[in-house]
Amino acid sequence: MPTRIIALTLLGLVMGFIILMASVTFFVREPLPIVGANQTLLLHTVDLAPQIRTAVAIDGGYRVDLTIEHALGQDPDVILRPVGGQAIPLDTGVDSGGAWSGSGQMTRPGRWELVLTVGAERETLPFIVRE
Repeated sequence: MPTRIIALTLLGLVMGFIILMASVTFFVREPLPIVGANQTLLLHTVDLAPQIRTAVAIDGGYRVDLTIEHALGQDPDVILRPVGGQAIPLDTGVDSGGAWSGSGQMTRPGRWELVLTVGAERETLPFIVRE
């Protein structure tokens, strides 16, 4: 009898663990995009019209290069910051095609957000920088 109780207890624990792991997909609705060193992440706006396309490229030293393609009538203000932190300074410019570009040094891995503001409209594009 004690052997059956131990076996049923272990079965219950294993099944509970399997059910817990399977239920994670119900709680994570929209996972954030992840970018690491020597990778490029492509993001685009949903709320701002016309759509703004961005490329976030990170090199091996976690220096970031941003390229933001926008319509001629748009002049977006760009802020790159860790979530809950201060914006990092960006060296900015405009290329010959009218795309905005900027570069700066990321201060840490973790959750970051790119904030684009056009007039009174603002959109935040969150992403994760991994080590």
